[in-house]
Amino acid sequence: MSNDQPSTMLTTNTDSVSNEKGPNLNTLLMSLVLGNRISEVIYVAVQLDLAGLLKDQNRTDEELAESTSTKPAALYRILRVLVSVGIVEEITPHHFGLTPMGQLLQKGTPGSVYNTTLFSGSPRSRKIWENLLYSVQTGENANRHVFGVPTWEYYAQHPDEAPIFYNYMTELSIQVVPFFTANYNFEGVKVVADVGGGQGNMLAGILKANLHLNGILFDLPHVAQGAQEHLKKEGVVERCQIVGGDMLTPWPFKADLYLLSRVIHDWDDEQAIAILKNCHEAMRANSKVILVERILPEDKDTALSFYLSDLQMLVGPGGQERSLKEYQQLFEAAGLKFTRAITLNPSSSLIEAIAA
Repeated sequence: MSNDQPSTMLTTNTDSVSNEKGPNLNTLLMSLVLGNRISEVIYVAVQLDLAGLLKDQNRTDEELAESTSTKPAALYRILRVLVSVGIVEEITPHHFGLTPMGQLLQKGTPGSVYNTTLFSGSPRSRKIWENLLYSVQTGENANRHVFGVPTWEYYAQHPDEAPIFYNYMTELSIQVVPFFTANYNFEGVKVVADVGGGQGNMLAGILKANLHLNGILFDLPHVAQGAQEHLKKEGVVERCQIVGGDMLTPWPFKADLYLLSRVIHDWDDEQAIAILKNCHEAMRANSKVILVERILPEDKDTALSFYLSDLQMLVGPGGQERSLKEYQQLFEAAGLKFTRAITLNPSSSLIEAIAA
């Protein structure tokens, strides 16, 4: 598991390298080298739901240990690391409360990274990141190397693990939908097709905010089947058509707007172009396509989380994060014309195109 913003709060007794104009370089580098240990501590905190236990009241380490079936002395050692990185605070000795940052580890809270943490710290994620060197040496994705199958086939074969991934994607969708619906005008649109729509979280949010719309959810058959219950729960299933299929083959439906949220970055250029060509062939004359993706920023000083996500694409599905120019090139190769890009939040942008 990797942090978007590695902590610099760790300290070391080794002061062999110094810099009069800035922080001790040895200390700074050590905080980066040991960043995986911080990630593991946060992963354990989420597995134990410490943020949930501290949500309504402060507790002692002994009270937390009793609630989590852990040893108080060992749990205290976890808690003091969480204090050091600003997730909890030690109000009085051995008495802890939740900080504003720690509140984001609660399940379901706005801006939550609860499911992101569980996904990033999962055994599968660890195994593929342990093979980052293989991906760098070969250019191939580590998931296929380790497990012998593509990412999507892996989850089809391991349905017990699939919810970890889908909950993670749900968490990302929940964070984007309000910005999407607030910044995009659906006037003239009657049917929205969510391609690779998973459990239907993005589509449900759009339909709930735009009562005149109908939706099509398109994903692999075993994935699409799982969307029925969620769309029903959200009260939009009556306005939805669920279609199972492979986006790399022709699409058997028509829509006014084709939405691909965090889809194209999963694929290399050749497959991404093939998907967009299928979109082009399915589109009506006045249809539009929207990608929701990370756009690599020009400012490299603010790009760390984007670069780490790019490596996740390398070791995982085998895709990549791209610059706006690179997305424009994909559109052009697929017979589409880029029209505009809108920033939705710090990590997501809307990229629109029409038929060329």
